[in-house]
Amino acid sequence: MKKPILLLLLSIGLTCVSYASHLNKWTDDQLCGWMNNPPHLTHIVAEINARGLYCDGGVAIKTVKTPITKDLILASKLKRWEGKLKRWNKMARGKEPIYITNSGTTIKVNPFADEQSVILNKPF
Repeated sequence: MKKPILLLLLSIGLTCVSYASHLNKWTDDQLCGWMNNPPHLTHIVAEINARGLYCDGGVAIKTVKTPITKDLILASKLKRWEGKLKRWNKMARGKEPIYITNSGTTIKVNPFADEQSVILNKPF
């Protein structure tokens, strides 16, 4: 009696496993739906990483990997510092005040003129 029941349970278990679909047939949103429910299964996490997905609330977002080169890094740093360098250059040439207080007092330095000077303007 135990053998037929055991055989029946074993056959049902094997047929259920054989009818399960593989992860590559799943849509991206179906995979991300599994990420909402912990625990995260390692084979699902591996499939999401292999597809380059980012899951946000069960919705799949495709991530694009852009190569980061030294040229891109240097260009971004140059853009960031370009405005500051222009301002410092103007201050060093005396075209722009070096320091301005809340009351309106300004300090200017003119090192490149015939008369090198430091000018302090204080409004009354």
